[in-house]
Amino acid sequence: MSGATFPSNNFRVFLELQRRNDGYNMGQQNRIPLFVESLNMSTTKTVMNVGIPFSGAVTGESQRLAFDMGMATKTVNLSGVLLEQTIVKKNSSTEKSRILTAYEMAQLIHSYADSSTFQDDQNLNKLIILMPSRVDEDFEYHTASDETNDIEDLPLIPFSWKNREYDNSFTAFTGKNKKWFTPYDNTADVTVGMEGFIRSFTTDFMGTDMNSVGFTLDFEEAHVLNDNFLDG
Repeated sequence: MSGATFPSNNFRVFLELQRRNDGYNMGQQNRIPLFVESLNMSTTKTVMNVGIPFSGAVTGESQRLAFDMGMATKTVNLSGVLLEQTIVKKNSSTEKSRILTAYEMAQLIHSYADSSTFQDDQNLNKLIILMPSRVDEDFEYHTASDETNDIEDLPLIPFSWKNREYDNSFTAFTGKNKKWFTPYDNTADVTVGMEGFIRSFTTDFMGTDMNSVGFTLDFEEAHVLNDNFLDG
């Protein structure tokens, strides 16, 4: 695959730079497509769980009381390979599209993971994972997508921890989740994705394979404070 460039519709996983929030977000600008071989999503509930004093003495059985305050840690672990591919950067009126080697891809992402939210052109603050979908936000089938369609023919939507509006009628801000269950549009300037930060990024440089670099990446979902007063 040396020297190859890949059309965006071949990808299902993307890392996006914070710079895309500033309007430099056309097509594949400021975005890193990833060749992912396995994905692991984890949701860890945070629940305050305390014992009830004297419950065992009174009833003969100790009791505990849990307070579910709606908190959880949400992480994604990705494993795959980095290949020689095209990266498109734009932070001014000039756009640069360059083919990077697999080693340069590894170095680039390591340097970005080592940055902070103050660097709009380095901070990878969004992860997009596209998955096949039959059902929209109203628990209706997508147009021309029902139980008879093969999975490879279904539209793609971004993975998220959002609830469909059908399940969310009692909750505030219900209308904001519709975009998460709408088929992905590759021509859209802004794509919804999981916001957060890279917790860790590990690469394997193998002398037996000169054309690819194995990687693992841990991404944690969060609303990261990223107002950069130094960036004009």
